[in-house]
Amino acid sequence: MSAHPVVDVHIHYLPKALLSTLLRRRRFPRAERRRGSLVLEFGNGYVERVDARLAEPEGLRESLRRAGVDVAVVSINQPGVLLLDPAEAVAIARDANDELLQLVRDSDGAIEGLATLPWQVTDAAVDEVERAASMGLKGAMACSNIAGEPLDAPAFDPTFAAAAARSMPLLLHPAVPANVATLSGHGPICAAGFLFDTTTAVLRMVFAGSFDRHPTLTILLAHAGSLLPLLAGRVEREYGRGALPVPLPEGRKLGDYLRHLYTDTIAGSPKALELAMDLVGADHVCFGSDFPFNDQSQALDLALTATGGDDNLRAAVCGGNACALFDLKVPA
Repeated sequence: MSAHPVVDVHIHYLPKALLSTLLRRRRFPRAERRRGSLVLEFGNGYVERVDARLAEPEGLRESLRRAGVDVAVVSINQPGVLLLDPAEAVAIARDANDELLQLVRDSDGAIEGLATLPWQVTDAAVDEVERAASMGLKGAMACSNIAGEPLDAPAFDPTFAAAAARSMPLLLHPAVPANVATLSGHGPICAAGFLFDTTTAVLRMVFAGSFDRHPTLTILLAHAGSLLPLLAGRVEREYGRGALPVPLPEGRKLGDYLRHLYTDTIAGSPKALELAMDLVGADHVCFGSDFPFNDQSQALDLALTATGGDDNLRAAVCGGNACALFDLKVPA
């Protein structure tokens, strides 16, 4: 338990509009209810099982109370609507975001929301950014690939521009990797593949000029910087010797871009989290739990261990940084 206000920036929720669609589907992604569990099947052997009660609003609220979380910044579970047919994706994104907004309004300040977007339909995604911002949602989710298309593809630039113009941070969350065939059969899609895909997405955006075209775009990268704390130095070395063919603007380095990222505390160990803090700066790290796929209390213990006895650092990582990032007020 933390003595400071706690804001959890990485919590997932399945609104009924999306869940009911997944329960009807025969193709992946799909869902089933089995003996009190909600089974989510994403394809290629990747399956998640969670207590079905945790998918309900009261289950979410009870977990927040039990773990001592003051504010939850809730996002709709990946892949959102990205693998649905375009017309269905647009309609369900609107309905899901409306449900999320109602969850926020019913929470008395304890829950804020990040919109799901139909990225595959550019005009609709831009419209949904505008609508979500006007309704009071605090940001949106971007997955590491859009049904196999890289995030740096030109089709997604208008959505990035809309998010930047509205000061809507984007949670960059992994989806089933575009090169998933190399991970199928042995089960490391979530354990390792997710981190490869988010790391690749950020590096592609850097070298494709996405951050130069949208300098005010704010990205919250999931999972303690993914693999960037380990790989950033290697990438800079390879760039320096000319092994990367795409030049950055004169005078810019990879680290200049990475220090603008935010990240969460979802790491495998305190040491891994410390590396993430070194990469992006302690003022750009926000507590996250990955509920309901991980235990909030254990996630908070890891964050407290990594911040040690530094009271100011604990206060910032547990809640202060998230309040600044999302313009939040912790309820009394």
